[in-house]
Amino acid sequence: MEFVTQALATKKTPREPITFNRPSILGVGTIVWLGSEFMFFGGLFAAYFTIRAHDGTPWPPRGIHLDVVQSGIFTLILVMSSVTMQKGVFEAEHGRKTAAKWWIILTMIMGLSFVANQAVEWSKNAFGPQTNAYGSLFYMMTGIHGLHVILGILAMGFLLVRMAGRGRDPGELSALQSVSYYWHFVDVVWIALYSVLFLLH
Repeated sequence: MEFVTQALATKKTPREPITFNRPSILGVGTIVWLGSEFMFFGGLFAAYFTIRAHDGTPWPPRGIHLDVVQSGIFTLILVMSSVTMQKGVFEAEHGRKTAAKWWIILTMIMGLSFVANQAVEWSKNAFGPQTNAYGSLFYMMTGIHGLHVILGILAMGFLLVRMAGRGRDPGELSALQSVSYYWHFVDVVWIALYSVLFLLH
């Protein structure tokens, strides 16, 4: 009996199960959806290079002048907005909701400045979508991307409304992470667009 008691006393307690930080269902759904968006923009790039290859003239065509420097500055602003967005996610993950909201607001301001600059550039361009094939592709590709930026800003606005409550929202963080995935995707797509439309001759 004494032997059994000692054996039970020295028996190791079972280890706690290992837990993994799995992505939320919303996050997984967002990633799958962004995969379809990637294919959509891939189709636009394929159309651009196909038409360019069969056009037979230099691209951009003569007479079309783009402000590479100004667009480059706002490209940098948009890229940096990914950093501020991720900073907001980091603050939210550590329970600092107020700081997270301010980082989201800063991201929205940077995104709005990018859209405003794009509108100014469109108003100054001496060519339109009806001018030639390059003009049609330029306005279609930048316009669709600009729409995605606006949708991202609206999503951040809804996030701020959701985060306005004092209580803890269990789905708040997963929603913020999903919006950040979308915003990073928008930034990466613009880097490719800027490189192709503004830098590649």
